[in-house]
Amino acid sequence: MTEIVDHDRWPRWLRTQAVFLTGILLVVVLILVFGTLSMRNGMKFTREMQTQEEMTAFRHDLEKVYSDFLEAGGDDRTWVLTGDPAVRKAFGEAARRLVADLGRLLHNPAASSPIAASLPALSRTILENLSVLESESPSRHYTRGRMPLPWANVRPAIRKLDRALAVEINRIRLSRQRQQDRLIVMALFFTCLILVVLFMGYAYLFRHNQGMHLLQTRLSELASRDPLTGLSNRRHLLEVMEWALGRMERHPHGCAVLYLDLDGFKGINDRLGHQAGDRLLVEFSRLLAGRVRKSDLVSRLGGDEFVVFCDPLQNPEEVPVLVRRILDRIDQEPFLADKGGEFIGISSGWAIYPEDGKTAEELIKVADRRMYEAKVREKEKGSSP
Repeated sequence: MTEIVDHDRWPRWLRTQAVFLTGILLVVVLILVFGTLSMRNGMKFTREMQTQEEMTAFRHDLEKVYSDFLEAGGDDRTWVLTGDPAVRKAFGEAARRLVADLGRLLHNPAASSPIAASLPALSRTILENLSVLESESPSRHYTRGRMPLPWANVRPAIRKLDRALAVEINRIRLSRQRQQDRLIVMALFFTCLILVVLFMGYAYLFRHNQGMHLLQTRLSELASRDPLTGLSNRRHLLEVMEWALGRMERHPHGCAVLYLDLDGFKGINDRLGHQAGDRLLVEFSRLLAGRVRKSDLVSRLGGDEFVVFCDPLQNPEEVPVLVRRILDRIDQEPFLADKGGEFIGISSGWAIYPEDGKTAEELIKVADRRMYEAKVREKEKGSSP
C-alpha cells in the first residue's frame, strides 16, 4: 500500500525558517572546517618555516666552523714549516675560534635533527686533531702532498653535511611552497562553496518572497474582489467611499451612489439553474462596467445587488439622466443567448452626497431604500388593471 505524504503538513513559513537555519548552519560548518584545516596547515607551515630558519642558522654556523678549520689548518702547516712562535700564537687563536664556533654549532636547535647525526663524531675528530696539534713540536717534517695530521677526514665530512643541509633546506622550501599553494586552493574552494550556498539560499528566499508577494496580491484581490464577477466587494467599496468622502471634506464636490437590483433573477435561477444565473451575473457585470465612466466604481454587494459609486458629480440634477443612460442600453441587451436569450428588468435607486448622507453606510442605505420603493412601485403598476 502506497503511503500518501502530506506535503502541506508543515506551514510554508516554518519550512522557510528551517531551510534558512539549515543554510546558516551549513555556512558555519564550512567556515569551521575551513578554519580548522587552515589552522592545521598554518601551524605546519609555521613549523616548517621555523625548521628552515634553524637549518639556515645551522648551515651558517657550519660554514664558520669550516672557515675556522681551514684557517687553523693553514696556520698549522705554516708553523710546522717555519716553527715561528707568532704563527704558533695565530694557530692558537684560530683553534679557540674553531672550538667556540663548534660549541655554538653543537647547541644549535637544528643539531638534534637526523641530518646532523654525524656531528658529534665530527666534533670529536676536530677536537682530537686540535689536541694532537697543540702537543706537537715543530721538529716534525712536512711531506709535500700529504697532511701531517688526519685533517683530510674532516673536510669531506663537513662538505657532506653541508650538501645534506642544502638538500634539506630546499626540500623544506618546496614543502612550504606546496603548503602555501594548498592554502590558496583551499581558500578559493571554500569561498566558492560558501558563495554557492549563499546564492542558493538567496535564490530560495527570492523565490519564497516572490511566491509570498503573489500570494499576498492574490489574498488582497480576494479580500477586495467578488470571486464570481471580479468586481469590487462591499468591503472594498466602503474603503474607497470613505476615502473619497474624506477627500471631499477638504475639496468639496458632489458624488452619488447608484443601487441596482435585477428583477426576476430568482425565476431565472429556478428555470435555468444556478450555473445559468451565475453566468447572467457575470454578463451583467461586464456590461455594467462597460457603461459607466472610468472614474466610477462598480461593486457587487451580493446576490443580484450592485452599486455604482459615481465620483465626481458636477450637478446632482444630472443623476436621473446618468442612471437612464447607463440602464437604457442594458435593458435592451439579451442575456444567455445560448439559452434563447433572457431580458431582465433593473430596479434602481440613488443617493446624493451630502444631501442624503455624509457617510458611506448612510448613502448606501438611502439608495437601497429608494431602490426598494421603486421596485414596489413597479410591482404595483404591473398588478394594476
